Amino acid sequence: MAAAYKVLKNTAKAGNAIIGAGVYSAVLQHGKPHECKVIKIGNTTYDPWLDYIELSKPLGENCHTPSIHNMHIDHANEYYVATMEQLTPDPIDFDTDEVSRYDLANSISELILGEKSQTDFEEEWEEYQYDLFPWGFDSFFHLTDMLINQTDCFTSEDEEAVPYEDTASFRKIDLHAGNIMFRNNTVVITDPWCNCEVEDHPSMETYIEESEDKNITYQFRIEV
Repeated sequence: MAAAYKVLKNTAKAGNAIIGAGVYSAVLQHGKPHECKVIKIGNTTYDPWLDYIELSKPLGENCHTPSIHNMHIDHANEYYVATMEQLTPDPIDFDTDEVSRYDLANSISELILGEKSQTDFEEEWEEYQYDLFPWGFDSFFHLTDMLINQTDCFTSEDEEAVPYEDTASFRKIDLHAGNIMFRNNTVVITDPWCNCEVEDHPSMETYIEESEDKNITYQFRIEV
């Protein structure tokens, strides 16, 4: 992880402001804000986000996945760097009392966990279909079906059954309001999984918050 922290420091020092962080990665503004690009730096190549990007490719172009411009994965030094589109935490044309990302994320989670049918999901969001799901619900369901098929753990019981040696590679659903964003009004699932050892993994967010390096702490501002 030392390599990831060094890359983070050098990228921030070059003038790319840190705008968000989580357990596995940090996100920095790339270039001018109007360019709408960010840099994502991960502190492990076991981050299930890498699986998500790879497993989404067979779906072809899908408006509900993030657009990746380029990716560098260094397995030897256990880090990755991706340049991707910048998204917004809320849809641009709706107030939160109209379209709540918390309600939407919860509804998507229920769909993937089998607690809500596709028909019920459509009925719930039909009013906003052409904004949130501009290619139709089928395109979105192609993505959620892939997530269902590729998820190892749906429940705490599933997770408890995972052998210890597999906890870093087994994927579990981690879909909440912080893991969906918007391209204008289109909902984008940005990071639907964590692995089963997430509680024990050193957090990039904690590293940034506790850092005394002025190049990191001066620019740090959570916006996700």
